Amino acid sequence: MKTGLFILFQLAASAFAAPHPATSTSALTAPEKGLYFLHKGFSLKTEGSSWVPVANADTLLDTVRFASPGNTKTGSLSIRTDKVAKDASLDLYTRKWMRDYPNYGFEVLATKKFTLNGSPALLVDMLSRSKNKQIRQVVLKNEDRVAIMTCLDDKESFSASLAQCNQIMKSFTWTNSENQK
Repeated sequence: MKTGLFILFQLAASAFAAPHPATSTSALTAPEKGLYFLHKGFSLKTEGSSWVPVANADTLLDTVRFASPGNTKTGSLSIRTDKVAKDASLDLYTRKWMRDYPNYGFEVLATKKFTLNGSPALLVDMLSRSKNKQIRQVVLKNEDRVAIMTCLDDKESFSASLAQCNQIMKSFTWTNSENQK
């Protein structure tokens, strides 16, 4: 009887398992579950959004990009992480590169400090008049790590993309930094 229950339990458990760990049917690779990015030091879910991770071979930076599947003309959300000094403030970190935005043709529309899931954050809304693009960046800092989330789209369709971006960005949480060292 015990052997029969054990076999039944094993069959039920394996029915939901991926054929190989971390393959396309594994929970580790499902962005809506939020586990896909644990190795990067954060958790991020795509629940409530129609956007999915897309390949980003255009950059050497360690970034993750989200967009609407099959439609390359819509907006996108990219997430990049950096290492910084543990004692560097979020203000000091962002002030350095925000000074350069006008030189690159960006007009800063607004900035706002806030807290996102327990982490200090800075929101920066910008406009690129020469390329007719609107951008929202959210910068978060946790100990010696910084995450920069950038939502980008044409000015006319930015508000629709922003809803998708905000849905994903709201789910951002840092993971235990002890596991990242």
